[in-house]
Amino acid sequence: MVRLMIFLYATSALLRAALTPEQLSTLQTVRDIARSVPDRGGETYENTLSAICLTESSAGRNIIGDFHKGVDITKASLGPMQVQVATARYVAARVEKLAWLNARSDMQIANLLLTDLKLSAGIAAHYLVILKNRRHDYMKSVSGYNGGMVNWPYFERVMNHMKLVKRLVASGALR
Repeated sequence: MVRLMIFLYATSALLRAALTPEQLSTLQTVRDIARSVPDRGGETYENTLSAICLTESSAGRNIIGDFHKGVDITKASLGPMQVQVATARYVAARVEKLAWLNARSDMQIANLLLTDLKLSAGIAAHYLVILKNRRHDYMKSVSGYNGGMVNWPYFERVMNHMKLVKRLVASGALR
């Protein structure tokens, strides 16, 4: 029993050291938001969305993706959850409490995605639930988050990050 406690303490310290306090805080916020967005069956996806956040932005370290010289920032993947403006509009058209986004310009939405973690996580949570409710298949729903019906490489990266998320939860680094 003592060995197990020492092992868990050491593992917890290593996991915490692997991520900065800011990254852990980002993941915790994503988890808290995800718990408030259930699918039709009442299931929430806090572990999945935490793993997606790690996959997409290294838990908030890289908040601009898919951006190239000469491309409008509103076409990039933005924020800790790497949401595109078009995806935010898609979700806002289907989720009443996010409908206010439709009154904003693309640039305003881009700015919000970059600066408002709770909004980014909320849009991501609703998007994953929309995908899950429509596709009914977990792998296809996670793949769809990254723009495909079946994207095994992306799904496998998310599942690898899911292992880390589960260890962080088991160690108490995340709730």
